[in-house]
Amino acid sequence: TCNVVVAGRRFTIDAMPMHPLDSLEDLVEKIIKRAKSKIKIRHCYMDRGFDRTEIIRIMNKHKIKYIMPKVRSYTVKSWFDKSQGSFSRVIKDFKIGENTTTNLVLVNDEDGVKRAFSTNIDVPDQFGHYLFKFYKDRWGIETSYRLENNDFLARTTSRNFNLRLFYYLFSVCLYNLWV
Repeated sequence: TCNVVVAGRRFTIDAMPMHPLDSLEDLVEKIIKRAKSKIKIRHCYMDRGFDRTEIIRIMNKHKIKYIMPKVRSYTVKSWFDKSQGSFSRVIKDFKIGENTTTNLVLVNDEDGVKRAFSTNIDVPDQFGHYLFKFYKDRWGIETSYRLENNDFLARTTSRNFNLRLFYYLFSVCLYNLWV
């Protein structure tokens, strides 16, 4: 799905069915093109499942500013160790894949737990914590998924894909009307 946050309200503007054999990268490219044809994308907040080199290349190709949690790889963990005692740290041109780079931002959350984000937003060390605050907009989208699935989605035991897709898309429309 593609959701927007406008004045603190979340709306689903696009949804695509995903088959297990579909390429996530191709679907992201398609949904970005569709969204850009309708709206201006200021920032894209993605979850950890999109932390892939090809997705980052797609975002850079479309000149979209993105923020996503970084998967805690061995390299990221070593940067955590090097950043002990600092509230916020930005590692510019963090290499991922063969010829792709991103900015790795390490920040403490409200509880003092270090969080890692991948972004192409140029942010100085002292303002790295703002990325964490920006990314909080995404949590409301998770709430909208829960509401769509629990409060608006019709219950069925049918295995008919078309019917299930219709029910889901209808629940999205009901949720958007409710908001």
